[in-house]
Amino acid sequence: MTRIGIEAPSNIRIVRKELLDGSSEETLDIDSFAAGMPTSADLHKIRNQLNALNLGLQFFRRQMDAGMVDEANVTFLRVINRLKQIEEDVTKQANAASIAEAAQEANRRIRVLLVEDDAEQRELLAGILQIQGCDVATAPGGEAALRCLKVGPLPNYVLLDMRMPNGDGATTVRALRKMNLATDLKIVATSGSPPAEFGINVGLDGVNHWFPKPINTDRLVAYLRQDEKVVLSTSS
Repeated sequence: MTRIGIEAPSNIRIVRKELLDGSSEETLDIDSFAAGMPTSADLHKIRNQLNALNLGLQFFRRQMDAGMVDEANVTFLRVINRLKQIEEDVTKQANAASIAEAAQEANRRIRVLLVEDDAEQRELLAGILQIQGCDVATAPGGEAALRCLKVGPLPNYVLLDMRMPNGDGATTVRALRKMNLATDLKIVATSGSPPAEFGINVGLDGVNHWFPKPINTDRLVAYLRQDEKVVLSTSS
């Protein structure tokens, strides 16, 4: 008998080489795994369907052995109909699971309201964030942004240009803080000028973060990823 590997004492932690190299280990998402498992009621139904097929095929064989060809044909049609029913049930369950999975994924994606008066900058930055897996809504100014927030759904981040002719950033920040919004909503300011020039603090009573223009989008995406409540997929 050949044994591969070693048995380490119980107080010694075994670490794979790739973890020592600095890569992270993926953990099993128990909730997502359990969500895809059939319930006891589903398993009971599956067992009954399989048992009916088993009995039908055995009955068909015995009828054929007994020379009861016409009766056997009727039984065979019953088996075929049962198979079709199983296929329909499985398809329905698969479709329902896909819809539930899509809904879960939508809830996990980062939602950003991008407020920028320059149409070209707005379109380009929205495109970058969308490629990185964000759901992005846009507004051309502060007043439009406030209207968007009143009709929902609420974003995780408001990415706000501080210099806009239609509802400047500082006024918009103050208005946002007065609104009855979700406590985990973060306001991220972008500007070529420092926060002191606008009389806005970087903190809970002002903006959560300040990104100078030109924006380093790698740093911006890294900041968005820090929120563990949402998952940002990458395609780059």
